[in-house]
Amino acid sequence: MAGLAAVFWHWVRGKSWDDSLSFAFTATMSALGAQFGAALVRRRAARRGDG
Repeated sequence: MAGLAAVFWHWVRGKSWDDSLSFAFTATMSALGAQFGAALVRRRAARRGDG
C-alpha cells in the first residue's frame, strides 16, 4: 500500500521522491490509526454489550 501510494504520488502527481515518501508515510500512519481507532470502538462497544 505504501509503495503504491509513493509511486502514484511521484509519477501521477509529478512530486519529488522525498514528497512521495512523506505522503506514503502519512497515508500508512493514517490507515494504522484508523484501524486502531476502530478496534478501540469495537472493544468499548463489546464491553457495554452494544455489539
